[in-house]
Amino acid sequence: MTVTRANIETTLVARASALMAYVSMAITVVGTNADLADPISFGILECGESVADITNPTTAEVAACANPYKLLALAEFRLLENIAGNLAKVDTTLGPRSERLSQLAALLEARMKRLSDMLKTKYGIGAAVLTAGYIDYNIASHSDSVSEDE
Repeated sequence: MTVTRANIETTLVARASALMAYVSMAITVVGTNADLADPISFGILECGESVADITNPTTAEVAACANPYKLLALAEFRLLENIAGNLAKVDTTLGPRSERLSQLAALLEARMKRLSDMLKTKYGIGAAVLTAGYIDYNIASHSDSVSEDE
């Protein structure tokens, strides 16, 4: 069975529909959801494949990804970033009533951190590519200017 763009949209909406609705993103899953185009394109590109149009990834481009679960994880991460970027509401207090809307941003950050950790552990994405260190030969150096007679 070929994984389609609609399959990816269905899974992303199942994972984040409440958050998407909160920031007025469409939660349709017919394979043409414009709000999911960027996350899906991001996932495809990060999987090493290409897209002809980042605003409209196709089913063929989705199917080209060898690992649909990696694509989903990357697309979900990007979707959460997009949701966080669309949060416009802030904490408000009016008399005895208080709304702590910034808690949603904290929840998103925690969810993105967990997803980022999983991407690092499972796929090596985000892990340091270049590391540095030093070699210690534990050799004592002696000055040549000091004689043994002194």
